[in-house]
Order: sequence, then C-alpha cells, then structure tokens
Amino acid sequence: MDNLKIGGVTLDYSKYPGEDQYCDGEVEEALLSIARTRAPEEFAACIRERKDWPTLYHLSPARANIIEWIPMDGTEKVLEIGAGPGAMTGVLAGKARRVDCVDLSSRRSQINAYRNRDRDNILIHVGNFEDIEPSLPADYDYIFLIGVLEYAGSYIRAERPFHEELRRILSHLKPGGRLVIAIENRLGLKYFAGAREDHTGRYFDGIRSYENTDSQVRTFSRSALEGIFRELGIAEYSFYYPYPDYKFVSSVYSDRRLPRGSELTENIRNFDRDRLLLFDEKEAYDGILEDGLYPVFANSYEVVVGPALPVSYVKYSSERAPQYRIVTRFEELPEGRVVRKTPLTGEARAHVARMARMAEKLSRRYEVEGEGGLSVAPCRLLEDGSAEFPYVPGRTLRTLLDEAWEQGDRDRLRSLIGEFVRRAGAGEEQPAADPDMTFGNIIVDGDRWTAIDYEWAEEKAVSARALLLRALTVYMAENESRKEGLLSELSASFGITE
Repeated sequence: MDNLKIGGVTLDYSKYPGEDQYCDGEVEEALLSIARTRAPEEFAACIRERKDWPTLYHLSPARANIIEWIPMDGTEKVLEIGAGPGAMTGVLAGKARRVDCVDLSSRRSQINAYRNRDRDNILIHVGNFEDIEPSLPADYDYIFLIGVLEYAGSYIRAERPFHEELRRILSHLKPGGRLVIAIENRLGLKYFAGAREDHTGRYFDGIRSYENTDSQVRTFSRSALEGIFRELGIAEYSFYYPYPDYKFVSSVYSDRRLPRGSELTENIRNFDRDRLLLFDEKEAYDGILEDGLYPVFANSYEVVVGPALPVSYVKYSSERAPQYRIVTRFEELPEGRVVRKTPLTGEARAHVARMARMAEKLSRRYEVEGEGGLSVAPCRLLEDGSAEFPYVPGRTLRTLLDEAWEQGDRDRLRSLIGEFVRRAGAGEEQPAADPDMTFGNIIVDGDRWTAIDYEWAEEKAVSARALLLRALTVYMAENESRKEGLLSELSASFGITE
C-alpha cells in the first residue's frame, strides 16, 4: 500500500517500514476512535470525560497556539515534521495553501487524517524522516519542528545528529523561507524549582547535562542553540519565549517585548506528573526580570530561523467559551507598533466588534474629566474582524504599585490608589464602564493615564468603589503574600477590609 485516503487527506506509505517505531500504548487506539467518531468541536468534552494527560495533550486546541500566531496569507507551502496526531496540522491547513506532514507512526498519522478529514490540502508522509527527507521538495515557505529537534539523536544516523537534522531541513526551504523550532530550555526555571525533565521524568536531568541518563533526548540552553546555528552558518534568527512553555501557550514574548512586572503568574501547571515545589517561581522571576536574564531561564524557546517576523508579543485567551476566544498581538509595522485583537472563532467576532463601540462610549464618559483625567486608547475595526489599537507607551499602574510596595513607600502606594479612584471613577453615574479596569490595564506615562484592554466594558454605571474592589481583588490574587500588609493600608486609607 503506497497511499491511503481518509476524507480529503492523503497518507503516503511509500517509505513506511511496516510497523510503528513509536507508540504511546492503548491510549492511541482511544484517540483514533475519538478522531473517527467525534467532531473536533466535541474534543473538549472528550478531554473532560477521559481525564488523562495524553487526551489533553493531543486534543486540546491550546496546543496549536505555538503556531497560530505565525503570520500567513494563505499562499504558503508548509512542511510539519513530527506532526503526530495532528494537534497543529488543522490550524496550519487553515492558514496555508498546502501542508505536507512527516510522522513515523501510522496510527498517529491516521488520527491526524481523521480529525482533519474535511481538509483537502494535507499530505502525510508516514515513515522515518531520514528515509523521507531526500524526496521532499525544496520550496517550502515554512518548516515547523515543534517538540521534535530534541529527538534527533534517536532517528538521525550521524555523528552530530542535531546539526545534521537542521542541515537537511534547511535545504528544503525556499529563498526567504523560515524554519520554526519549539523546544524546552534545559535551564528553564521550572526545572530549578522542582519540575521533572519533560522527557526523562528525572529531577534536574537537563540542568546536569543529562549525565546520568541513557536517553538520546537532548534539550538546549539558548547559548547552545546559538552555537549550533553558528556552526551551520545560520546568521538570521529570532528568539521567542512561549510561556509557561511551548506545549500550552498562554503568551509569547520576544527580545523586543520581554515579560514585565507581575505577568508571569501561571507557573504551577503540571498535568502529566508530580513535581517538587522548592521555591516560588513568581518571586524568582521578579529578580530574573529585573536583571534582564529572562532569555536565559525561560522554560521554552520558539526560534524563527530566517527573516524576522513583524510580531513581538502574543497573548491568548483560547480557553474561554467560543464566543469570547481571542488572541492579542503586538505587531511591528513601518509606522510603529500596533495592538490587534483577533477573534479565534466565528462566534467571537461580535465580542471584538463590541470593543470599538465601547471605546467611543468610554471616551465620552472620561472626556468630562479633562486634564489630569483618564484617556481611553482608541479602537479601529479591520476587515478581517480584528480590532486595532495604538500601542500606548509607559508603565502599567500595577508595576508602579509593585515598586512602591517593594520599596516600602506607603505614601506613594496610597497616592497611586487614590489617583486610580479619582481618575477611573470619574463620571461613575454614566452608563459606560469597564469593570475589568485593573491596575494592569492602566498605562501611566508622566501625568497621562490611559485605559487599555477594555474588552469587558459594559453599558451600565459602575461605582468608583466597585472598580477599586475589583482591581484590588485581581492585584492581591496575583501575589497572595502582599495581601495582609496591603489590606491594613487599605483599611486605614480607604475603609476597605477583608
């Protein structure tokens, strides 16, 4: 059998060795049954029903966040190496003209085909990459290597398998094409804090350079990856930092937009195995960010080899109900940075369109305050259903409060909270308010305060005190250790008790 058709998907078995060389066991039969009998919209229910790590890992739509943000215009030809059960293949097929996949497992490839059988632009090569690679064309716009490079020692027969795999892959890019690599950082902070190495399941294995394991798997620090690039003559590449890691991405940072303040709060997300809790990762990140060392200790890397992409930051809200799923991007345009919020589902288009309407209403509310008041970042709707906002320079009010608290400057702390009440609470009787106007959604630049991210604004009146209570609740939830001391300050100055 050379070819098999499942719906519109073609599976090429011409290089298949006759048996699967990689298998996760009985769970793959369950996944195949789900892919055959359940629609993708039902996968969330399957995850809840089965309550196991492999089902979550292979069927969660959040897995595709690592590639969803990559800009494409629908003309691209894409190669996905190590496609597995297709966690990312469907999203790629929706963005590109054609998607070629390579995977050494027949069962996994069939899962992929069944879940994407309504697509007609997917070809899956089943077999070892080393056998398939010589017959692949050399005109791909993108090649994706997501969670695959670390296994090169297991399936590339060469003295330097990681170098050799990248060398072979790069030969299949067209001029100006890009290779996208996602891989764990062996020095990721979570490993120091007590998480097991993702592949070997051992504590501190990557940190100790895998000296006590027979596994062929290897992950790399940033400097080690850059060393490989230099030795291969790769001069053009960009590092991105998926957070908490590349498997279930909630944010993607870059060297042009690194994490700030209290942003890194999703640290204890272990779904597959137990871990130790040796220290508070959030508190460790605070010092790491202050010293500019985040690129060294980020848990994962996403490297774009080739021309730089015009995206510097991404924030996903993909775990919500379908009508509220969006992605926020910072895009670097010739005229400057802009912020775009894009619906991830058809149902979410109305939610995004509502932001433009509420921008006008909030602007009218806060116009009455005049100088020393609150500006509202304007919003423009685009033809693709996205909302575009100007990038507002400055620092978040949350960051300023953090600094005042850490420096023990209680007068400054009370002054900033009082200013929030005055500015955000202005016109509180008017039927336009943003109940989610948290301290992280206020940008301060000198005397100019600007409200951003008013996604949940409502056409109703909300009191200044209610806005403050909501903002404080979020602020203290981000760092429980500050709660007790902060409440005593608030009780004395604003009459707020626990």
